[in-house]
Amino acid sequence: MKRSTTIAVLLLALVAPAVRAQGRPWQSLSPEEQWRAWQNYQRYQQLPPERQRMLERRHDQFRALPPQERQRLRQNYDTYRGFNPGQRREFIEKYHRWKGHR
Repeated sequence: MKRSTTIAVLLLALVAPAVRAQGRPWQSLSPEEQWRAWQNYQRYQQLPPERQRMLERRHDQFRALPPQERQRLRQNYDTYRGFNPGQRREFIEKYHRWKGHR
C-alpha cells in the first residue's frame, strides 16, 4: 500500500505542476481540477522536507524535458488514472518487477 501511495503522489506531483506549466490560471480549472490541485498541495505540505525537495527536483527535471516528452508523460498519467483498482495493482506489480530487473 505504501508503495502505491508513493507512486500516486509522485504521479500527482507531475500533473499539478503541469497545469501551472501550461499557464492556466486557477479560475480556469474545473472544480474537480481545483479540488485535486488543493489536495495535492495539502499532501505536499505534510511531507517531510527531504521528500518535498525530492519532488521539487523531479519537477525541475520534468520542466527541463522537451514539450513532446512532457505531453507523453501527461498522456501516460491520464491513462493510468483511467485504470480500475485491479489494473492499477497489476501495473504497479509489473513496474516493480521491471524495476527489480534493471
